[in-house]
Amino acid sequence: MSITTVGNQLIHYEVLGRGQPLIFVHGWLGSWRYWWPSMQALSARHRSFAFDLWGFGDSSKAPDKYSITDYANMIENFIDQLGIARPITLVGHSLGAVVCLKYAAQYPDSVSKLVTVALPTEREAVDVRLANLDPDAYINRALGKTNSFPEIDSEIRKTDQQAMNQLAQEILGYDIYTDLTACDRPIMMVTGEQDTVITPPTGDLRRLKRAGNNRYFVSLQCHHFPMLQEKAKFNRLLMDFIHSDDSLEEIEVKEYWQRRIR
Repeated sequence: MSITTVGNQLIHYEVLGRGQPLIFVHGWLGSWRYWWPSMQALSARHRSFAFDLWGFGDSSKAPDKYSITDYANMIENFIDQLGIARPITLVGHSLGAVVCLKYAAQYPDSVSKLVTVALPTEREAVDVRLANLDPDAYINRALGKTNSFPEIDSEIRKTDQQAMNQLAQEILGYDIYTDLTACDRPIMMVTGEQDTVITPPTGDLRRLKRAGNNRYFVSLQCHHFPMLQEKAKFNRLLMDFIHSDDSLEEIEVKEYWQRRIR
């Protein structure tokens, strides 16, 4: 376990590998721990960092810091404290995706690429039960045993319910589209087609794209945790996107990935 401090608040983090810096930011349900398989998969080419947002995992429980803006500043402080070389690649999941998007909009020169997983592109995409249930009850009612994992179950009891509820309430009224259109970094948006926590976008997605073809949408046949449910495909997507030269017409799950992991 590694700890750094910002003011009088503790940030718990883990780090693995060597190479280009990569930061993973978790969502409402869990902590840094569910990123571990991806950190291992990318460790040969990346120095990967994953930390617990305040109110989650083993970081400080600090109710006055439970906001999108404070979490975006948390990323900036974390980078400064550890002396991480910029620009970085950010990977954020659900709540973490919104936070990473906010950070990229505020500090575009500090970000090389952005990966969002289960990003709520519309306010109504967020399951409103995140704003009022306690974490255990939400896992049991919304996910059930078939869609949860040991990496989630072992950490969910460390979550401050106020953090989960308060951030969900904020995002239910948050203008995510403005941050998305303001971000000029290449973005890969990964969604789970069966996700009931964050409803995936449907219909015409062209309005979410920018000129220059620097946004990519990939849909996987899974629920809310593609990094755990479709590890091989998800990690290969990360590698393909991170190491592309930004001239790809699209990024997609290739058939040969499926054959290799059978």
